[in-house]
Amino acid sequence: MYHAIAQEIIKSIMADEYDTKLPTEKDLMVRFDASRSTIRKAIDVVFRHGLLRRVQGSGNFIIKQPQASATVLNLSIGFDRSAMVEGGPLVSKVITFDKVKADEQLAKQGNIEVGDELHRVIRLRYLKDALYDLEESYFPKAVVPFLSAESVQHSIFAFLREAYDIYGSTTENYVHQVRLDAERAKLVGEPEGDKTMCLDGINYLANGSVFNFSRTFFVYPDLELYYHTENIDLQH
Repeated sequence: MYHAIAQEIIKSIMADEYDTKLPTEKDLMVRFDASRSTIRKAIDVVFRHGLLRRVQGSGNFIIKQPQASATVLNLSIGFDRSAMVEGGPLVSKVITFDKVKADEQLAKQGNIEVGDELHRVIRLRYLKDALYDLEESYFPKAVVPFLSAESVQHSIFAFLREAYDIYGSTTENYVHQVRLDAERAKLVGEPEGDKTMCLDGINYLANGSVFNFSRTFFVYPDLELYYHTENIDLQH
């Protein structure tokens, strides 16, 4: 339950519903009809997504993104960036929706076994009619038995939450520059061989199973990266 509450709080933050800080725990308990422990777990999730700054005795303050926030990719948000881009949501144009078996390259990319059956979704995503990225996503059928044609047009992760109660536990992200091959260059309308920012991501369940891995090529102008970390005191 706290995962769903966290998602609603994140959406409210991205929609500028709150000015400078979150409502009190008591107010959130009333809004979501939830216990204090559930609200605290939800707030912890939002904090780990890099959207809150805790001030002891004063509450949870909203971390404001730069004014040109549509160009900032928040890597801390993780599982469902399509719903978290300010100025969004992103609108998808599905290029490919089918099933494939993992070859050696996909198995290595997704930390899965060769031959694992996968749902494959390739789509272009737009922000206010401007091309934002090319996303190539894979979902192992052993964990995600079914994807609907409607779900891949919108937020796949929202579908996974509703259909399978999948929220994810950890994400591995690797950001690097790549040169566009002929096929991808044609899809995004850029010259073959041009460099673009690429994000390789793997999403895991709490039991360590991969439920999604993807490669996203960003073509939105002047995109910048943001990442939130929590400092931990280590005693020697």
